[in-house]
Amino acid sequence: MATLEDFIKAVQDDLGAITGIRKAPDYPPEQLNVFPFIVVYPGKGVWDSDTPGGKRWLGSVIVEVHIARVDLARDVEAALGYHESIPNALLKPVATTAGDRFASTIDTFGTIDEYFGKLDWADTQTIGWRWTINGIKMRSDIT
Repeated sequence: MATLEDFIKAVQDDLGAITGIRKAPDYPPEQLNVFPFIVVYPGKGVWDSDTPGGKRWLGSVIVEVHIARVDLARDVEAALGYHESIPNALLKPVATTAGDRFASTIDTFGTIDEYFGKLDWADTQTIGWRWTINGIKMRSDIT
């Protein structure tokens, strides 16, 4: 049975392979000084009981790409390259039983919201993107 952690690690591994990304740690670190880097972590969610003995989690996961904020024009130019590459990687179907490469970790997900602008990581000012993967559905047995 897959967990939220399994999905986050699958997303992190996929996005960490995108050209230009220099670091994609499994868990958000206290500090990072290698740019650009990607972090993936849980967002808002809710649990319910959808079948006798079963539970369902409906929620979101946050994906951020951080670029060091040193030279605004150069940094924005670097960041714009990820505008489509990250959503493409998340939305690209792969031939599996469920038609989705994340099928072993989640049932489905819905839309992806995005934000571009000032970000911070620890004490470091960064610029970049924040995508929120909405409508994630995961089912499991109540144990």
